[in-house]
Amino acid sequence: MVLSATVTTHPTALTENARTVLARRYLLRDESGTIVETPEQLFARVAEAIAWVEATDEARQRWAQRFYDAMASLRFLPNSPTLMNAGTGRGTLAACFVLPIEDTLESIMSTAQAAAMVQKYGGGTGFSFSRLRGEGEPIATTHGAACGPVSVLRHYDDVSRLVTQGGKREGANMGVLRVDHPDIRAFIHAKDDGVSAQRFNLSIAVTDEFMRAAATGGSLELRDPRDGSERGSEDAAALLSDIARSAWATGDPGLVFLDTINRDNPTPQIGAIEATNPCGEVPLLPWEACTLGSINVARFWDAEAGDLDWDTLGETVALGVRFLDDVVEANTFPLEEIADAVRGNRKIGLGVMGFADLLITAGLPYDSEEALVLANRLGRFISGEADEASGALGRERGVFPNWNQSVYSGGPTYRNATRTCIAPTGTIAIIAGASSGIEPLFSLAHYRRMGDGTLLPEVSAAFEVEARARGFFSPELMEALAGGSGLSGRPEAPQDVKRRFVTAHEVGWQWHVRMQAAFQAHTDLAVSKTVNLPSDATVEDVRDAYVLAHELGCKGITVYRDGSRALQVLAHRAAAAPAEEPRRKHLPDERPAVTHKFRVGEQEGYVTVGLFEDGQPGEVFIKMAKEGSTVSGLTDAVALLTSIALQYGVGVDKLAAKLEQTRFEPYGATGNPDIPFATSVLDYIFRWLRLHFGTPPSEPAAGEAPLSDLTCPDCGMQLAYLERCLICQTCGYSKCN
Repeated sequence: MVLSATVTTHPTALTENARTVLARRYLLRDESGTIVETPEQLFARVAEAIAWVEATDEARQRWAQRFYDAMASLRFLPNSPTLMNAGTGRGTLAACFVLPIEDTLESIMSTAQAAAMVQKYGGGTGFSFSRLRGEGEPIATTHGAACGPVSVLRHYDDVSRLVTQGGKREGANMGVLRVDHPDIRAFIHAKDDGVSAQRFNLSIAVTDEFMRAAATGGSLELRDPRDGSERGSEDAAALLSDIARSAWATGDPGLVFLDTINRDNPTPQIGAIEATNPCGEVPLLPWEACTLGSINVARFWDAEAGDLDWDTLGETVALGVRFLDDVVEANTFPLEEIADAVRGNRKIGLGVMGFADLLITAGLPYDSEEALVLANRLGRFISGEADEASGALGRERGVFPNWNQSVYSGGPTYRNATRTCIAPTGTIAIIAGASSGIEPLFSLAHYRRMGDGTLLPEVSAAFEVEARARGFFSPELMEALAGGSGLSGRPEAPQDVKRRFVTAHEVGWQWHVRMQAAFQAHTDLAVSKTVNLPSDATVEDVRDAYVLAHELGCKGITVYRDGSRALQVLAHRAAAAPAEEPRRKHLPDERPAVTHKFRVGEQEGYVTVGLFEDGQPGEVFIKMAKEGSTVSGLTDAVALLTSIALQYGVGVDKLAAKLEQTRFEPYGATGNPDIPFATSVLDYIFRWLRLHFGTPPSEPAAGEAPLSDLTCPDCGMQLAYLERCLICQTCGYSKCN
C-alpha cells in the first residue's frame, strides 16, 4: 500500500516522555529489535494507510497530508491499535470488541475461541453473562447442573491469561451481569479473593426499576434468564449497598445503566445492548468493535481571544470523523461476524483529551460551575460538528447499511450510527503531552525512572511555569508533589493556584459525577471516567455517587477509592512539612554485593544484593533466564520497589512478610535445602532474603496481605487508575489498550 506521492513531513514537538512511549510501544522495529522509524514516519505511515481507502489518487494524497498534519501537530490522534498497526499488515485497528454468550455449551466455548482470536489481534473484549442460567440450574441434556456465570467468567479469564494481546500484554475484558440475575451476589464478589478474574473489569447492569426500588425500599425480583420465571427476590436498597461496599473495598464492580444506554441505542430493531467494552465507554451490540480517536482540546485555546478557536476546532472534528470512517473501511477484523457487524453500523467514537489542561489555561478550577459550563459548551459543539460531518459523509458515500433499521431512518443521512465517545486516552495523551480524557490531573508531578535507575521528579509544565513565575517553586515542593502530595497542604502555594491546579483526589465525588454527566449529555456512546475517592471516603459516598450518576443521565459509573485492597495504585501519603518527609539513604558508588543463583520449578535466575557499609542490604537486582517474560517484568518491578523501600529504611522482615507465600507460576522444587519448595519466584527470593539478612520467622506469617501497590510491568513505577484503566504515567503502559 503506497501512495503515488508520500506526505510532506515536518518535525513534531514531542516531550521526552512522549518519545519514550513511542519508542517503547509504537515505532516499528526490524527483526533484530532495532527501531526503524521516527515519530514523524509513524504519523506518515498511519496517515497514508488510512487515506488509502479514499476514492481517487488526488483524494488519497490530499487527505493523507491533512491526516498527517493533524496527528503531527498533536491536535488529533487515533487510538493505540491504529497507531501501532496501520500500514503494517498485521493486527487490528480497533481496540475493543463485544462478543455474545448464549446459554449453551457450544456458545460458551465458541465465544471463548472468538475471544482468543480477538485478543491475539490485540483487542479487548466485553461480555454479557446475563443469558446464562444460574449456578445449579438443571441441564436436561446431561441431567447435570449448570456452572453459572461466575464459573464461565473465570474460564474466560484463563483464556485471557493464555493469550498475550498482539504479543504485548494479557487481555483486557469487561464482564457484565444484569442486576436481576439469580447469581448476582456471587458476581458482585467474584474478584474479592484478589486472584479470580483479575483480567476483567466487572459491571452490574442495573435498570431504572431497580434504582427506583433501591430509593423507595422496594424489592427486586430475580428472574431465570431463559424464561423469566421467578428465582427469589432481593431487597433493592441492600443489594445496591452491597455493590457499593464491594466497589469501596476493591474498585469492582462498576455500574452500567442499562435503560439509559438502550434509550440511546441507534438500532433497536437489530437488538438491545447488553454489554460494553473493557473500560465501559462503548456500549455495543454483539460482534461490534470500537473505532476511536481523540482531539486534544487544549491545543485550540486562543490566548488573545480568551476563548477556544472554535472554527479550527470544528475543522478538526470534521477531519476526525472522516479519518475514523476511513478506519472502519481500512480495518482488518479477526472474524467475519465482527466485520459484518462493524460495517453494518459503522459506529465511530470521536472524543477529547487535554480537558484539564484546557481548564488550567482558561483559569477555571475543575470543580467549579464555570468548568461545567465550558464542558457543556464544548461537548455540544463537538457533537453538532460531528453530526454534520457524518451527515455530509452519508451524502457523499452513502448512509450506514443498517440506516433503514435505525432511529435515523427517513431523517439525518448519517454515515455512522454513532459519532462521539469519551474514551480512555492513557498512552495517546502522553504522546500528545495532554491530560487524560476529561479527568482532572491525577498529580502535579511524578517520578520518572532514568536509564541508570535514578528516580527524578517530573513536574507538570504548566504548574512549573506558574510556580516559578509566582516565586514558590522549590525542589522540596516538587519532591513532595512527586511523592503523592497535593497542593492543599502546602502553605507556600497561593490559594488561587491551589484551586486552579486541583488534582483528582482533591475533587469531591459530586464534581466528578457532574463533569461526567456534562459530557455524557452530548455524547452518543458513553464516557470513560473514574470517580476517584480519597481513602477516607465511605461506602455511603460510593452509593450516593451511584444514585447521582443515574439521576444525571450517565450511562455508567466507576468508583475507585484510594487504598482499596490489592488494587492500591499511586498511593498518596499525607502532605507533611519537608522535615517530616522520610529520607532516602543512597548507597556508596562502590559497594560490596552478594549474588545468588536459584531455581524455582523450571525457571532459573539470579538475585544480587548491594550492601551498605554496615553489611545491610540497600538494593536488589533480579535477573531471570527468560528476559522479556511476564515473570521477568514482575521481578524487575518488585526489585525496584524493594530497593527504594530498603533505602527508605523498610526492613527486610517487613518486605518478606508481604511477599512470602505469594502464589503464581512458576512454582515448585528449588534444589535449596533451606527452601526446598517455593510457591512463586517472589516467595523464594524473599524467603532467601529473610534467611540471609533478616530474622527468619518461626512459622509462616499468618494473615499477611500481599504487597498492595500495583506497579508497571515494564518500568516498575506505580500505576494510576484513570478512565477505568491502569495506566503508567511514566512509560505509557496501559492495561486496557
